[in-house]
Amino acid sequence: MTTGVDPLSKTPLPPSSSGPPSTPGGASRTPSIYLDEPGRKPAPVLEVGALAWIRNNLFRTWFDTLLTVAASVFAVSTVVGLLRWVFVEANWYAIIFNLRLLMVGRFEQEYEWRAQLALLLFAFVGGFTLAAFSRLTRTALVLIAVVVLMVFALPPIINATIALPSTYLAAGNVEIASGSATEAAQPQLAFFGLQGEEIRIDVASDLSGDDAALADMHGFGDVAANTLRAGAEGRLNLQEQRETLELRLSGDALTTNQREQFTAELERIQIPEAFTDTYSVNQVPVLVRVLNGESGDVLAEGVVEQGGNPLLLTLPEDGWFIIEKTPAEGGGEGVTLLETQGIYPVIQRDTTRLIDDENTASGTRRESVTEFIRFSDMVMTEADRPSGENGDVPIVQIVDVRYRGDTLFPHYLRLYVSLFFRLIDVAVLLIVIAVGVGYIASLLVERFFPDVEQPRGRPQRWAVWMLFAAPVVAFIILYGIGGPLPFTDTQRWGGLLLTIFLSISGIVLSFPLGLLLALGRRSSLPVISQFSTLYIEFVRGVPLITVLFMSQLLVPLVSPALAEVPNIIRAMIGIILFSAAYLAENVRGGLQSVPRGQIEAAKALSLSQAQISLFITLPQALRAVIPALVGQFISLFKDTSLVAIVGLSDLLGIAQIIYAQVEFIGLRREVLLFVALIYFVFCYSMGAVSRQIERTGSGVMRRQQI
Repeated sequence: MTTGVDPLSKTPLPPSSSGPPSTPGGASRTPSIYLDEPGRKPAPVLEVGALAWIRNNLFRTWFDTLLTVAASVFAVSTVVGLLRWVFVEANWYAIIFNLRLLMVGRFEQEYEWRAQLALLLFAFVGGFTLAAFSRLTRTALVLIAVVVLMVFALPPIINATIALPSTYLAAGNVEIASGSATEAAQPQLAFFGLQGEEIRIDVASDLSGDDAALADMHGFGDVAANTLRAGAEGRLNLQEQRETLELRLSGDALTTNQREQFTAELERIQIPEAFTDTYSVNQVPVLVRVLNGESGDVLAEGVVEQGGNPLLLTLPEDGWFIIEKTPAEGGGEGVTLLETQGIYPVIQRDTTRLIDDENTASGTRRESVTEFIRFSDMVMTEADRPSGENGDVPIVQIVDVRYRGDTLFPHYLRLYVSLFFRLIDVAVLLIVIAVGVGYIASLLVERFFPDVEQPRGRPQRWAVWMLFAAPVVAFIILYGIGGPLPFTDTQRWGGLLLTIFLSISGIVLSFPLGLLLALGRRSSLPVISQFSTLYIEFVRGVPLITVLFMSQLLVPLVSPALAEVPNIIRAMIGIILFSAAYLAENVRGGLQSVPRGQIEAAKALSLSQAQISLFITLPQALRAVIPALVGQFISLFKDTSLVAIVGLSDLLGIAQIIYAQVEFIGLRREVLLFVALIYFVFCYSMGAVSRQIERTGSGVMRRQQI
């Protein structure tokens, strides 16, 4: 007799012998059949899903685990350091003040509408092409709506909830020494204000406790105030170093040489007296007067001291004003930091403007104008700065009055994010509208002019013609034709405008030339084949910078008449000729992938060579090399930065000009990071378009063939 367990129900089976089953009476018994399926158990957590992928790819062996941990620590530390620098340490006012320069260079202000019109033309063509070859998803529409809403809604919300940082101005009768720097407080400073603005001047009580409070200053500060802050911060650093060395020397794990070295370093550290005590910070009463910058009339006057009442003033009109701050009589020697609201630094800009003049032949002339732009809200004035007996009164200029200390996040939002969105809000709205109009126009063409054989055939053909015509039309708009559309100075083109123009011209206009070279190299005519081969191999054998130097320097030597051709046109032609050679090789690779049997079948049907190329080989070849073509276009977009070497101010050239200015010395990283972000956005967009084309074109056909 044997007993068992049913494998399905897990219940014990009745005892049975090794022989056939039988009943008590000895008759045969029909075996039981269990039809119920066993219950399904979930797969082990570490065998499927994300955890399984992590286990198999990141922690399979001890070496993989060690490498993953090291890479994670490096990545996290790098990202955290980058984010801290971006949001805390970096100063982005170089981008805020020079946004127009980065976009259009020194393009004439009176013709700036033409650059905007060209941009809207490309946006319209982009929207038309997008609808012709693809469709916007609901997610993309929601994302666009959110971006536009943020650009318009965030600035008023930020401005209503976050106050501007204070401006700290030093007043005193002693010189402040910090390291090798020695500065004295300026008795007079001129600032610009608008009618109705509130001016508040008080002693910075929160900075008068000790050196730690003084070093923790966050806001705009003049040179003297920053010297005081830097001195307090340096003293605290020395004190920290001394404590660290004393802690090390208190241990027993040091060798004799290490102990002698640390002892010598400790003896060299001389900690000065606290700066708050040395300069009697905020202990000296200050006589403050606010004067009208033009007439010199006193608008407000009072003594500001620790624990006293602040000096308040409502500006009666727009214009320049002067703040005088001198220690009150009998107050002793020292330095007082004034915390002010409503006084913010400005930046000075010298520009030229076209004005009407009947005494000239053209009826116009250019006049140099000095502009003063306030940092807090980009308000601009052209009024002359105040002057006194000793010349111009020093102004609260961004060169001297910068943001001091680490940037607080609320200040980051108010000073940088809000201002940046206010500068680009109208442009973003117009671009979105132009793209939307082009998108809807393509849908209307598809609906009212249908193609029976191909539903989107007509808008796609129109889109292709628009892509070739848009650079020509844009160039006419920018350059002019004379008469109602005057010529512009191409030497003043620059920034992103020049980069995009050279890139689009090089991509679009080199495309037909590259196709002809690819077909010519495969031609059965020896002359055409050899010429195409020699051209392609010669151009591919020299770098682009050589071609640009030849177009700028050698071509005018061949014919003096060519020297009159604008530099931008010569650079554009050089880029087109250079790009065509590389594009021809990409297309030739696609042509070689077309099966020979298709060409022979087309010849058997009496198709001409042009028909074979146009309707059979080229469509398949171009689909096959879409990734290579887009990669070539992305490379060309980045290579346009080389024109900065030959004297053209593209996006990178303008960046070099910006961080070479006196106001923005030391802000090279901020400017270059912003330029790199622009390049990334455009290159990533081209890559995304390439992937979409492959999903609807080349990739689909390949899957069907497989």
